[in-house]
Amino acid sequence: MYLKTHIFILVSVFMVSLITPSTGSDGNQNCINCVGCTNCANCINCTNCHNCANCNDCTNCKDCRNCDNCRDCQRCADCTKCQGCDDTVGSKKCRDCSDCSNCRDCINCSRCRNCESCTDCQRCANCANCLRCSDCRDCTRCTDSQRCADRTDCKNCQC
Repeated sequence: MYLKTHIFILVSVFMVSLITPSTGSDGNQNCINCVGCTNCANCINCTNCHNCANCNDCTNCKDCRNCDNCRDCQRCADCTKCQGCDDTVGSKKCRDCSDCSNCRDCINCSRCRNCESCTDCQRCANCANCLRCSDCRDCTRCTDSQRCADRTDCKNCQC
């Protein structure tokens, strides 16, 4: 009887560990609600992830790749539809990003480089095909720009 109880307890603890969100995990797959994940993949709704890939709905990610719908990311690559990104590369359809490079289709970015098809960007460099950019430099084919320097082929500019 004692042996059966002992085995039951061990199996129960193992099963609980499988369904409990991990903390400080390293290299896990399909993390949910993790805190402090590192080198994980396919994380969902995690916080303070580092060097992860394919994260979704996470907060405060750093150095991650292919994030989607995340908030307050830093130094990530290939983010999509994120908000409050900082210093990312290859962002697409993000909002309120800053200090990024190779942004595309973003809204309200600032101090970015090589933006393309963004809306309401500010203080960016090498913008192309943007709408309502302001205080940018080296703009190309932008529309409704204001106070930009070195623009080329822009429309309705007030520079």
